[in-house]
Amino acid sequence: PVPSFTPTSSPELDTLLSTFRTNIFLPAQLLSVQRSLVYKSKHHRLLTNPEEPATVKIGNEVHQLHPLNRLTDEPNTRKSLAEILELMKEGKDWVNIIPFLKGVRQSGRKVRGWQMEKIVRKMGKAGRQGIVMEMLRRVEGTGVTLGEIGVCREVFWGGVLKCVQSEWSEEGVKEAERLMEGWWDMLSEERHVGKAVRKSGGDPRLRPEIVGLVMWVRAVRSVLFGEKKDEEEKVKRGAEMVMAVWKNADLKVDEGDWNNANHKLMRWAPVWHGMKMARQVLGENTPLGRNLERMITTDLEPTLSRAREIVSQYAGDGAKRRGLNLYDELSKIPS
Repeated sequence: PVPSFTPTSSPELDTLLSTFRTNIFLPAQLLSVQRSLVYKSKHHRLLTNPEEPATVKIGNEVHQLHPLNRLTDEPNTRKSLAEILELMKEGKDWVNIIPFLKGVRQSGRKVRGWQMEKIVRKMGKAGRQGIVMEMLRRVEGTGVTLGEIGVCREVFWGGVLKCVQSEWSEEGVKEAERLMEGWWDMLSEERHVGKAVRKSGGDPRLRPEIVGLVMWVRAVRSVLFGEKKDEEEKVKRGAEMVMAVWKNADLKVDEGDWNNANHKLMRWAPVWHGMKMARQVLGENTPLGRNLERMITTDLEPTLSRAREIVSQYAGDGAKRRGLNLYDELSKIPS
């Protein structure tokens, strides 16, 4: 069937989505002879007779065919996606991103990695991490994969944001843990992290900033709502996983680029915070606790300190200090 949409909170958004469905998604599913009727002007008279409308049945739905001009009737994907993301405000709006991406993919149009990152980032900011989970479950249709390291980071950062948005409530933290554990499990699925990704060295499970977020959410839940107990040794395993891949940590800060410094804060502040929380659970004087302390003081704190200085000094008024803001939010939680 042709991907369909549910009504949104915005008439402008409804119109834009409907245009994609009728002018892009539907033609992509037509037979070549039917596409010829739609696109070739010499056949358009066959489609404009009100007494004999030309129709086609796809799935259980009957669609009427209309003349189309590729130059004037087909919206630009890149520009339209940006408009769609700006117009999506409520939950009932965001559920439509899944059929939209599916339709775009079926139509042979490309959504670039940086665009997928933006989609996930916007959804996280809007508190729609549950829809992100569904989008990832339907990876074959949406094309949004955790095998893209930038997308993977944004997905897991959305879990951190879930805690912040809930003001560190027990419900919010436990929901974040459920989501992040689910995303971690997805990284073992071939459809997300296939052979090509693994051979290229891009497996997110080898990236300490990803593994560190799994440790982080387990430790946060244990400290805030689990009496600092680690009955299933989940915090311990998380910390051990981080240590096993720590050699892959990119901690170098570009002194001349505050955006790079801001990104380093975004990447490493949760890991730093997670290590400090994990030490409360594992014991500061245990071998694992002492190893985490060494990584905190020797590796992370110098990087974060310098990154904070650069962002604070060079980011202009109104700049998006996303990493610095996250660092400040995490610093509010005793660790």
